[in-house]
Amino acid sequence: MHHEIFLTAVVKDADIPVAMAVLGGMTEMREQRQFTRVRYLQRDAAVKGLPTIKEIQKEKVPTTAQYTELHQILLKQSYLLQERVNITDDLRPAESAEVPAEKPRLLRWSDLPDPATTRTSAFTTQRRMLEISDRRVEKVLADNKFTTKDETIELSYQWWLNGVEYALVSIFRVPVDPEAPNKIPALPDLKPFAPIWMLYVRVQIESNHERMQQAYVQLQQAQKDLVGLFEFKVFDRRVHDTRIM
Repeated sequence: MHHEIFLTAVVKDADIPVAMAVLGGMTEMREQRQFTRVRYLQRDAAVKGLPTIKEIQKEKVPTTAQYTELHQILLKQSYLLQERVNITDDLRPAESAEVPAEKPRLLRWSDLPDPATTRTSAFTTQRRMLEISDRRVEKVLADNKFTTKDETIELSYQWWLNGVEYALVSIFRVPVDPEAPNKIPALPDLKPFAPIWMLYVRVQIESNHERMQQAYVQLQQAQKDLVGLFEFKVFDRRVHDTRIM
């Protein structure tokens, strides 16, 4: 289990070239470009935990402890989960393509962010997160009654500096097709939700008090470095609520 702590700003489409130049200059590195297919998965809230957890635990592989932790979380509360896969090398300029079945998927669970306190900045969002990288993610989710609620593709440009990630993210909607679950559109067919991007300045850390305090100091400094260039927003934590009631 770890925590993600982040700042958020909205960047207009027309301002992206300047934003990229600023972030590239500050970090002194070239951006990393990535396309990620994201599936949002849900199931009936009456189903608890991972019904197949005993079969998963028999395999005794590195991800077993993480699946056990997810099982304990889902026993108490149902959540919308994410299945994420890097499709940068799979997209085609003129035709649709398929995501290879053997590609590792990332299963992501994120909690409702913690309430703001007097000890933290109102601009920072803090939440628990669990990520499982595994080739079996699709099968595990299907075996445990999860189905696709929605599907998107994210285009991100990423930079890093002193352990802090700076990511510009644009989101494209993809129609859910149960008959061709691994089909992805051609690049020209991707249409963004809106002419805006999200800038995330974030740190992922182990869930211990000392490291979290260090992360807050890092993000406060990052915000100061970008003052006048980006306007970071205060969002209600319920914007990031993935619980299924």
